[in-house]
Amino acid sequence: MSDDTHKAPRPGYTRRTYLLDREFQLKYILLLAGIGAGSVAVFGALAYRLHASSVDSGVGAGDSIMWLTVLGSVGLGALLGLFGLLFTHRVAGPVHVMSLYVAALAAGRYPRLRPLRKKDELKRFFDRFSEAVDRIRQREADEAHALEGALAALKPVATTPEAREALETLSALCTRKRQAVDNPTASTFKSVA
Repeated sequence: MSDDTHKAPRPGYTRRTYLLDREFQLKYILLLAGIGAGSVAVFGALAYRLHASSVDSGVGAGDSIMWLTVLGSVGLGALLGLFGLLFTHRVAGPVHVMSLYVAALAAGRYPRLRPLRKKDELKRFFDRFSEAVDRIRQREADEAHALEGALAALKPVATTPEAREALETLSALCTRKRQAVDNPTASTFKSVA
C-alpha cells in the first residue's frame, strides 16, 4: 500500500509580514526608539560637556566618562524596565481576563464580559472576542428554543419507554443550554485594574 498522504512541498518563499497590527506595533516601536534616541542624546550631551570642561581645565576625563556611562546604562535599563512593566501590564491584563473568560466558556458558562480599561491594549481583539461570545450565546439560545419546540411537539406522541428516555435526554440538554444562556456567569473574575 503506497503512502498517498505525504506532505506537499513548501513554497519557495517565506512570508515576511512583520507589521501584523500596524497601529499597535508602530506605536511601541516608535516609543522604544524615542526612549533609546532620547537617552543616547542626553548621555552624549552630558559626555560632551564633561569632555569639553575637562579639556578646558587640562584634566583627564576618563574616569568621569566611565562613571557617566555606567550611570547612563543603569538609568536607561531602569527606564526601559519601567516601560516594559507598564506595557506588559496593558497587554497581560486583557490576556488574563480573556483567559478567564475562555475557561468559563470551556466549562459551558457564558460570562458577562466587562469592557477593558481605558489604556488597555488589544481592544480590537477583545471586541471581536466579545462578538464571538455573543454569537455563540445567541446560537445556544436559538438551539434551546428549537429543542423546547421539538419537546413540546414530541411529548404527546412519546408512548414507548425508549421514546420517553430520548425525550428526557433532550429535555436535560435543553435545560443545560437554557441555564447556560439565561444565567451568565456573574462578575466572579478578579479585576486586573
